[in-house]
Amino acid sequence: MNKIPGIIHSIQSESHLSLVRIKAYEDMFSSIVVDTPVTAPYLMMEGPVNIVFKENEVAIAKGFSGQISLQNRFVCVIKKIEKGKLLCKVLMNYNEHNIISVITANAATQMDLTVGDNVIALVKTNEISLSPHD
Repeated sequence: MNKIPGIIHSIQSESHLSLVRIKAYEDMFSSIVVDTPVTAPYLMMEGPVNIVFKENEVAIAKGFSGQISLQNRFVCVIKKIEKGKLLCKVLMNYNEHNIISVITANAATQMDLTVGDNVIALVKTNEISLSPHD
């Protein structure tokens, strides 16, 4: 699991769902959670949380320009690439945090990913979980 510490910036709740915006370093992340501040006490304004997401939920963009619906975008530097026949594990650095993405080996080849590349990591809002800060 990938994990980034952050601070809750805003919370919008409707019924049993909340759209939570979290500031981590200079970036803003968003998560939709099946909780509200009433049902999950750690969901409070300015409260510390961990932004958590699976390795297979991280898409990578290189040389990206244009619009895209994915709200969670953050610049990383590729540290290591482990390429298999089908899948590729890409280890990246985001503000001294290791972020791992698992993509197809074909995609890594087509993108010509190399160690030292600046890339954008992308994660859908519904794939981001939150947990109380350690």
